[in-house]
Amino acid sequence: MFHKALWMKEWKHNLLVSAGFLITLLLAYPLMAFMQFETWREWKQFNPEIWEQQKASQIQFIFEPNFFGMILVGLVILLAGFLIGLERNTKRHDFSMALPYSRKEMFITKYALGLLVITISYNIAYWLMYFAVYQSEFAALLSEVNVSQVFWYPLVTYLVIYSFAMFIGTISGEIKSQIALTLIFLFFPQGFLMLMVGFLEVHGASISNNAFMEWITQDLLWPNYLSPFMFDHLNLITPVIAAILFTVLALVIYEKSPSEYSGEFLMFRSLHPLFAFGIPLCSALLGGLFLSSLVPYNSTEIVEITLFWLGALIALFFSWKITKKLLNR
Repeated sequence: MFHKALWMKEWKHNLLVSAGFLITLLLAYPLMAFMQFETWREWKQFNPEIWEQQKASQIQFIFEPNFFGMILVGLVILLAGFLIGLERNTKRHDFSMALPYSRKEMFITKYALGLLVITISYNIAYWLMYFAVYQSEFAALLSEVNVSQVFWYPLVTYLVIYSFAMFIGTISGEIKSQIALTLIFLFFPQGFLMLMVGFLEVHGASISNNAFMEWITQDLLWPNYLSPFMFDHLNLITPVIAAILFTVLALVIYEKSPSEYSGEFLMFRSLHPLFAFGIPLCSALLGGLFLSSLVPYNSTEIVEITLFWLGALIALFFSWKITKKLLNR
């Protein structure tokens, strides 16, 4: 199943982004810890009262992904783009299809390489930081941290986003569309729900906040799993099941993707009607909400609805023109 030639091919072309992922994790965890140690020592020596108040939150801080988490999400998406999309932008895709290996073997090799890069890099950085704290004079503060929780939640987040980006890569024809569609659909359920709620409110209707809406906006918003404030409200089963589902779908679609459409926006022409309808629809809703939001507070409902449909028609016209050019590239 795993052939050395396939491993070497994928590793050669993904070495740079893999190294960037590891370096970012080292900056986010062990280097962050060593830099904080100096600050803590000064507080402990010169401001003991402040240190007693802040020490619990400070140890939590270095175990959190913080702003580095968003950088790592971007690198995970870029890694998936290098594994699938970039190959389709070049002659390497034609070369790969000529190799004496099945598409199933190729995809599993690609997926396994990215999985190992993420898992191994994360473990190296996380446990280096943990043992740095454990060997320091601040080891007692580890009791303030749920170590297993802050370890698993970010790791599962990177893996589910990676699986999703690989799935999007199987239907997109090149790296730019893969990255763009991954970012769009990563927040699409929540964004579309907000557009529909706004549409109904403009027209005098309303939707109560129910369990389904909470599930969409909370459990299916993968970046939430990077926030320690959400750990107690989220269940890791949801992203684990989603990651497995995305991986299976990606494998099935990759085996059936038509090579003649490599380099185009989408690999499957059958998806064109869906995008030709969906992009203008979402653009129209967004344009309508934007224009209706400019209505003065004391205006009538008729004025708000009129401006909504005016904005929707303007956005629909331009988005339809852009979508046609995009799909016919």
